[in-house]
Amino acid sequence: MAGKSVRADVAAGIVAGIVGLVVIVTIWVSLVFPAPIVSGGGGSILSGNDIALREHEWGFAGGGYALAKGGPEICANSNNATVNITLTNTGINFHGFQVVRADTGAFVAGLNKTDLLARGETRHITIDVGRIAPGSYYYICPVAGHRQKGMIAPFVVQPGC
Repeated sequence: MAGKSVRADVAAGIVAGIVGLVVIVTIWVSLVFPAPIVSGGGGSILSGNDIALREHEWGFAGGGYALAKGGPEICANSNNATVNITLTNTGINFHGFQVVRADTGAFVAGLNKTDLLARGETRHITIDVGRIAPGSYYYICPVAGHRQKGMIAPFVVQPGC
């Protein structure tokens, strides 16, 4: 009788361990690979050859777009060769800037993933619009976890922005 009780306890422990492991893996996957938060735009669209953006926790600001999650939409004219973006980090964390494909998240343009702006730093970057196919993209902060916290907004390449 004592042998059966120990076996039942071991089996229950194994089942509980497996269930716990599944819960932990599910939580980890949702944190590491969440659906993107896109709260950008808000009616504010930045266009032209020279755009100024401020980076902060956890979003971008520029034009009439206030400091909040997301950021204003950037519309890059595909008929222009380049768009010059002036980035200023007004936050307390390191931040970066990349344009990524909307469908795959693959890097298209911007700063290298490890080329980050420190607090108070300003950087000028040039996006070669001629090398980007017209379509919908996002601009993000590539620092781990920042996109998931809201540092993502629309970046559109089309004629006549």
